[in-house]
Amino acid sequence: MSAPSVAPAPPAAPTPPRRTTRRAARRVARRVSPFRLVGGTLVVWLLLAVASVAWWPIYRDSGMLVAAVTAVVFGTLIALLGAVLRLPTVVVAVATVAAFTLTGVPAAVPGQAAGLLPTGHGLLDLYSGVALGWKRLITISLPVGTYEALLVPFFVTLLVATVTAVSVATRASRQELASIPALVLFAAGVVVGPSRLDTSIVVAVALTAIALVWAVTVRHARRAVAVAETIGAPVAVGRSVLRPALVGTGTVVAAAVVATGLGLVAPPSTPRTVARTDVVKPFDPRDYVSPLSGFRAYEESTEADTTQLRVTGLPENGFVRIATLDTYDGVTYRVGGTDGASASGTFERVPTSVDVRGVRGTTVHVGVTVDGYSGVWLPTVGDLERVEFGGSAGDRERGSFFYNASTGTGAVLGGVDDGTRYDLTAVVPDQPTDEQLAKAQPGDAAVPAARNVPDAVRDTVESTTSDAGSDGAKLIAMIRALKQNGYISHGVGDDRVSRSGHGADRIQELLTSPLMLGDQEQYAVAAALMAEDIGFPTRVVLGFAAGGDSGTTASTSGSAGTTTFRGSDVTARIEVDTAQWGWVTINPNPAVREIPAEQQQTPKPVTRPETVVPPPPADQQDQDQQAPPQSDRNTPDQPPLWLQILLAALPWVIGTLAFVAVVLLPFGVIVLVKRVRRRRRRRATTARARITGAWDEYRDALLDRGEDVPVTATRREVAVSAPGDGGSGLAALADRAVFGPSDADDRAADRMWDATDTAIGQLQEGRTRRQRIRTAVSVRSLRTGPAAVARVGRAVAGRARAVRPGRGADGDYDVRRPAERRSGPDEDRGNL
Repeated sequence: MSAPSVAPAPPAAPTPPRRTTRRAARRVARRVSPFRLVGGTLVVWLLLAVASVAWWPIYRDSGMLVAAVTAVVFGTLIALLGAVLRLPTVVVAVATVAAFTLTGVPAAVPGQAAGLLPTGHGLLDLYSGVALGWKRLITISLPVGTYEALLVPFFVTLLVATVTAVSVATRASRQELASIPALVLFAAGVVVGPSRLDTSIVVAVALTAIALVWAVTVRHARRAVAVAETIGAPVAVGRSVLRPALVGTGTVVAAAVVATGLGLVAPPSTPRTVARTDVVKPFDPRDYVSPLSGFRAYEESTEADTTQLRVTGLPENGFVRIATLDTYDGVTYRVGGTDGASASGTFERVPTSVDVRGVRGTTVHVGVTVDGYSGVWLPTVGDLERVEFGGSAGDRERGSFFYNASTGTGAVLGGVDDGTRYDLTAVVPDQPTDEQLAKAQPGDAAVPAARNVPDAVRDTVESTTSDAGSDGAKLIAMIRALKQNGYISHGVGDDRVSRSGHGADRIQELLTSPLMLGDQEQYAVAAALMAEDIGFPTRVVLGFAAGGDSGTTASTSGSAGTTTFRGSDVTARIEVDTAQWGWVTINPNPAVREIPAEQQQTPKPVTRPETVVPPPPADQQDQDQQAPPQSDRNTPDQPPLWLQILLAALPWVIGTLAFVAVVLLPFGVIVLVKRVRRRRRRRATTARARITGAWDEYRDALLDRGEDVPVTATRREVAVSAPGDGGSGLAALADRAVFGPSDADDRAADRMWDATDTAIGQLQEGRTRRQRIRTAVSVRSLRTGPAAVARVGRAVAGRARAVRPGRGADGDYDVRRPAERRSGPDEDRGNL
């Protein structure tokens, strides 16, 4: 009897190539759901709106809102078209440049637009603003409004951020990465923004919280979609997405509240360092001679009666400021500190106006015409709010004007000449009376400490303020003593001989001479040094006053009240910082009066009592044997050169190491997590768990190496597709330990781990150092580890219940025992 014929098995379907599989996956990924388009776009808008708040202190103008809306609308439109039509990156980039060209001038350079259309000059300003606008933005005082093309940096940054963020939110597999452009936008606003904190803490916390909440929600939604596609059935949105998202949101909100509270309750005590605090300013006052050094030039016979300025609208007893000086080095009073780090040394361009909301005083509108005066320092009045230049050179002078708000000093690069006209809007601060000033306490303003101060300053303070109690009373007593004991002489013409200058030797001579003789240059410097000795932060102000403090008044004529200042009207005063009224202007100069004869002031000789002890020999010491001056004795010894170099380099070394540590920290955490996982697997409680852990370690090594290991693949399928021949033995050992007739023992587990170490070592053979490092820090095994496999296993097990006993889901016979079939794939995640 012949054997029955068996029909040949149908040929197995060929496995599609990996490239075909990837293309199919890409086609599926191209189907962007409307929910993702709308939801991702709305979240990106929220992130960009919060991040743009950091730019508001820079502009404080409605033009910023117009630029922001334009950039967001056109950027979103370009990104959505790219997502729906699947346009390549190059096309999206070209469309972004085209939108920037068409809308940039009306939105960011409105002064150069022809309605809604750009102009040639506007396009030139637009594209130059992309490269040069950043430098201009950090060298100008804030806010800038729509001045020139300074809106371009914000507009281009927001446009690029919108296109990038919306594209990532609607096209990328990791939607949460779309929050990075908003973080970059916020960081850029902080870097080019003001040095004070303003609302940066609240904005930073809010932006970070929104980004984290979105990341948590998107991650859970992506996981729910993957599970639904795997099991072929919908999952509960509330349990899979909403519940964990709400828990994460609550945690983030609690942390945000705590962080915001700590930032507001205990803010940093020092201003933050931003780009404008470290950038090299185009105007450095240290490059120019101190204007106080040229004081006597105004008093020369040829200049004393020469007109310098014509001012309209000046209030009664008004004072016109030329410059404010806060740094004394024993030779001259100048601006900017010894190293340029003083607040008085930072001059910025004024785009529209200066913020004077915190100044209490009277607002004045003053017109100034330069008629004889020349120099880089621009005469101003009070605390400047706005300046408008007129005449043919108005545009050039407007672009060359720099201002220091802390001292109220203005400057024009190239200087001002005859015929310069400008209008000032300023606030003249309210001044306390002498009775109120006597109760004043020193303020906390930071000014450079005076150096090489003569000893006569302290002696004069002690002798004139011995009867005063408070610091304010000492200040008033010192000023009164100067006015009572001093006499004015410029040393020109028929005046009594009086040396010019205000160095330490000249101030020593003024305070120790039998006849205190000098002019406003010396009295202002002496009063400033004595006020600083009392404890008040002090600075010297050079300017023009009615009659130059001589008791006369400058000529005023015309219906508009034009005040004409001549060279003899030049004067110098001091400003002291008080805790109650801020900076207060004080006139320390004596009134002009007749100078007594010099012989009447000759001091009487002082006779010394006789002493029994003979005096020491009066041999004059050699110059080399004399004691060093007091300033040198108080100066600490300089450390050696190698120590100075080490101390100078130490902060940079520490900063570099800290930066490297921060960069390498995530990779170190990844390596540590993998080591902990390996140790937990190798030290499992049962031998079977250690064997399956060894296989899991090998499978994770394949994932980190970059191999495609399907989640549903069996151990033997993984071993066949793995490089090398070590995987086949591992798969056989693991299957024997899990499905064998007897339980695995400890020796089998040790053999399994030894074989696993050998197989993993073979995977590293022939690979470069860079490839090994990438394998060590790869996170593929952490993303698709045992938890993901277990979820798929549970899904397959649920579907397998519908298959008849004895057969697997694919129709093959299941060779496992019933008890092992009931255990499910949780014990053996590789045999799914």
